[in-house]
Amino acid sequence: MANWSNLYELLDNLIQLHKAMLTLAGQKRGVLIKGDVDQLMAITTQEKKLIKAVDASENARQALVTQLFADQGIQRENGTLEDLIKLTTSPEEKARLTAVREELKRIIGELRQENELNQQLLKQSLSFVTMTLDLITDTPEDDYFYGKSNRSDGHRGPTRTFFNTKA
Repeated sequence: MANWSNLYELLDNLIQLHKAMLTLAGQKRGVLIKGDVDQLMAITTQEKKLIKAVDASENARQALVTQLFADQGIQRENGTLEDLIKLTTSPEEKARLTAVREELKRIIGELRQENELNQQLLKQSLSFVTMTLDLITDTPEDDYFYGKSNRSDGHRGPTRTFFNTKA
């Protein structure tokens, strides 16, 4: 028989894990701005561990919620906090579950915003790296006019090398 105290422990654990992920996302933003690849790798490793922990906690929560529903004679596979709020008759339990749900929604919303910002920073960094690589590996104009053609129509397409050996 599942009990509510186990559920609250799991929910508190989920909140703490999401807060830790939010903290890491903020650290990641600073690291992306600095361009510190080693620190970025360390943060990514920590994020992977947190994601595994969140996944394990979420699976345990789903199993516990399924059990709570079964104890009430209801068959439900993927019960949500909203479903639990509707299930319980105690005003205290409803208030506590509502507070937990709102806290999780708030933290996840902030985490989503941080991740979107970090994604934009990564895209900008990638664009900068691509532009820099294009500048470094760009072939000189005279390579289009001189040399053996690679195509049957005589047009020489761009051939890129990592370093310009003619410089």
